[in-house]
Amino acid sequence: RLANAKYAHGASSAGLPMPTKAIKDKRAKAKVRQSQLQDAAHALRAQQLEVLMPGQTGFLEAEHEMEHTERMTQQQLAAHVDLQSQRKIFDIALPDFGPYSCAYTRSGRELLLGGRNGHIATFDWKAGKLGCELQVQESVHDVVWLHNETLFAVAQKKSLFIYDNQGIEIHCLRKHVEPRALAFLPYHFLLASIGNQGILRYQDVSTGKLIAECKTHYGACSTMRQNPQNAVLHLGHTNG
Repeated sequence: RLANAKYAHGASSAGLPMPTKAIKDKRAKAKVRQSQLQDAAHALRAQQLEVLMPGQTGFLEAEHEMEHTERMTQQQLAAHVDLQSQRKIFDIALPDFGPYSCAYTRSGRELLLGGRNGHIATFDWKAGKLGCELQVQESVHDVVWLHNETLFAVAQKKSLFIYDNQGIEIHCLRKHVEPRALAFLPYHFLLASIGNQGILRYQDVSTGKLIAECKTHYGACSTMRQNPQNAVLHLGHTNG
């Protein structure tokens, strides 16, 4: 009871339920007791949720005004984190086919890489294992995983392609003309693309149908990001 006292609403100063013996009206006494039961249930629920709540999030703090945190390198950060976090640091040297676009699965385990010169690879960074690797012989502008690590989409020079985790081409979506940026909405099963035409297209991957084409009238676009809380897509055009 004392452990739940800080979460209780309408409790006395000692953190204990208010006595109801002095209340003569039966209806009022029943309401007070019902309110106390609800407060106790809410306090217990709050105490249970407190265990699941994460602690204070990490942050960077500069030692003096002349130090800029955005200039801190990964090597400098590695020296100040715990051993478990240090084990998650890895380097991949890909000097020949870049620049690269990358995407992680929702679990954060599988990494998808797409090089501008046609190199595509999947990688389990935690186990250090290469999934698949292929060369499409044309430019790659963006990559994105679909609902899990079994399928991924690639924005290539002229069209949008979908591959499986073995690197086998599953679909070619030719209506997505010259895509330059991709996004997948996992709760809606929608694959979105935008490119040189400035048209935002939504493809339903569960039915295979193109369900929407939204003309932005702002020209070519190569930047698109999704708000994970409400699935709203944000676009960045060359005209600012």
